[in-house]
Amino acid sequence: MVVIDDYSRYPEAIIIPSLQAKTVIPELDKIFSRHGIPKVVRTDNGPPMNSEDFAKFANYLGFTHRKCTPLWPRANGEAERFISTLIKSIRASVKQKKTWKQELCKFLRQYRATPHSTTNVSPFELLYGRKMSIMLPDAKRELRDFAGLRERDAQMKRKMKANADKSLHARESNIAIGDTVLAKQKKRNMLSTPYDPNPMTVTKRKGNCVTAKGGNGSVIKRNSSFFKRFEGEPSESNHRRRLQREEVLKTTS
Repeated sequence: MVVIDDYSRYPEAIIIPSLQAKTVIPELDKIFSRHGIPKVVRTDNGPPMNSEDFAKFANYLGFTHRKCTPLWPRANGEAERFISTLIKSIRASVKQKKTWKQELCKFLRQYRATPHSTTNVSPFELLYGRKMSIMLPDAKRELRDFAGLRERDAQMKRKMKANADKSLHARESNIAIGDTVLAKQKKRNMLSTPYDPNPMTVTKRKGNCVTAKGGNGSVIKRNSSFFKRFEGEPSESNHRRRLQREEVLKTTS
């Protein structure tokens, strides 16, 4: 389980036997007892985070629980990038036949003590206000002045988002509440269409996160890029009209 402080980028990586709420919650409680209770906890949509126990935990400690948009890793990009780097490190240690759990501790020490590319300050120093003592050689530096760092960090995040949107040719979505839309679906076979042919109705929109409800009562929450406006009649109507046309052809023949 990985937890990252959004401001300092200080990471915690905990080895847990399962992803059940009864396992995850005590570990988070330990982390919050070390670093303090955060105002906001942003998570994925895994089962433990959607459980009633986790909701009670959030209410007990008084933090706001925000869940990322499903199927949209960019919504929690900092954690995703760290996990990718962490996995590479573990794979390398296994390949070199080293004790990966011991190497994990080494990796965390080095990561916490290394200046982050965005803040130019190590996660440890930014979180605790002092340098971290490790085995790696390090030039003597004066304690940094962190005034204005939060604003520079916000500017960097906006710049990174703009660059990502530009590389993906992203455009502002004009989908609104009440619109009839089609949702992207996974490709199951060669005949699968990019979008589910069954129309849905947009019931909620918050930023780029869109919630839509289908005719069968199903509800999904996705990034706005997963939807497109539906122009035409619902698939069932098209099906009935096609059957009517076939009946007319049979009658005339």
